[in-house]
Amino acid sequence: MKKIALFLAILYSVSGITQAQNNTNPELKFNAEGKFKILQFTDIHFQYNSFRSDSVLLLMKAAVKDENPDLVVLTGDVVCSKNTKKAWLKLTTIFIDAEVPWAVTLGNHDIEEELTGKEIMKTICDLPYCITEDGPEEISGNGNYVLKVKAHSSEKTEAVLYCLDSHSGLEKELGLGSYDWIKWDQVNWYREESRKLTAENNGKPYSALAFFHIPLPEYDQVWGMETTVGVKNEKVCSPDINSGMYNAFVESEDVMAMFVGHDHVNNYIGELRGICMVYGQATGRETYGGIPKGYRVIELYEGQRKFDTWVREKYECDNDKDIWTPVNTSDKKYFVTYPDSFAGR
Repeated sequence: MKKIALFLAILYSVSGITQAQNNTNPELKFNAEGKFKILQFTDIHFQYNSFRSDSVLLLMKAAVKDENPDLVVLTGDVVCSKNTKKAWLKLTTIFIDAEVPWAVTLGNHDIEEELTGKEIMKTICDLPYCITEDGPEEISGNGNYVLKVKAHSSEKTEAVLYCLDSHSGLEKELGLGSYDWIKWDQVNWYREESRKLTAENNGKPYSALAFFHIPLPEYDQVWGMETTVGVKNEKVCSPDINSGMYNAFVESEDVMAMFVGHDHVNNYIGELRGICMVYGQATGRETYGGIPKGYRVIELYEGQRKFDTWVREKYECDNDKDIWTPVNTSDKKYFVTYPDSFAGR
C-alpha cells in the first residue's frame, strides 16, 4: 500500500507540474463576448534600481489589473539599463504574476546596453506566459513572428498578429538617415506568411494587426487628415529609406492597423487607404516629453474586420521637472472604431 501511495503521489506531482507548465504557455482566444483585448505598453525605458522606473511598474501592474487584457504587447524600448537581464526579469514579473500572456517587439534602445537582440530573446522567450518568439534565423533582426488568435469556442483562427523587428539607429557617417529600416527579407517573410494564412482561410485574408517600434514613413501622411485623432508634438522619426512594408500590407489586404512607439509625444491614429497608423501612449517616466504617460488599449471583434482603440492617461509627467502626478480620469481618450470612424473619407 505504501508503494502504491508513493507512486500515486509522484504521479500527481508530475501531473501538477505538467499542468502548470501548460497554463504558462497559453493559447490566445476570443472571450465569451466575442472580444479580444490587447494592452500596449511602449517606450517604458525601464532602468534597474531606479525609483522612477519602479513607479512605472506600479502603473503597469494597475493597468493589467484594471483592464484585464487577453494579451500584453510591449512595442520596444522596454529596458534601457545596465544590469539588463535583471531589469528584464524584474519588469516581466508583472505579467507572470498576473498570469497574462505577453509579447515583445524590440526597440532601437533595447540592444544598446549589455544584451544583443538574440540574448534578450533568450532571456525572455522561455519565461512563463511569454509568447514572444525569436523568429526565423535567416531573417534580419530578432522577434519576427506571427501570433494566431483562436475563436472562443473552437480552434479556428479568427485573427492574426504580426510582430516585427524595426531595428535600431544608424551612424551619421553612413548618410542613410537616423534610423534603420525593416529589411526586404522581413517584408518578403511577411508577404509569404500572409499568403499562406490567406490560403489556409480559403482565400480570405484574416483580420490582422501589426506591432513594431519605429514608425513607417507613411505615418507622416495621415497627420492633418480630418479623421486623424490624437496628439503630434514631434516629427515622425521614421527611417529615410522606405523598404515597402506599408505597400506589402496594402497588397496583402490583411493588416487593418499597425501599432508603434518610438516618438514619445505622439499618440495619434490616422487611416491611409484602409490601414490605420497608430502610436501607442508612451509609458515610461524616464522618457522625454510633457504629455501624460499611460498605455493604449485595442479590442478586436470575433468574426468581424473591426477593432476599437483608445488611450488611457495615468500620470502627468515631465522627466526634466521630476513631475509624476496621477491623472484623475478613466476616460477612453481618442476613442475610434475601425472602420466606422474612417468610413467615407
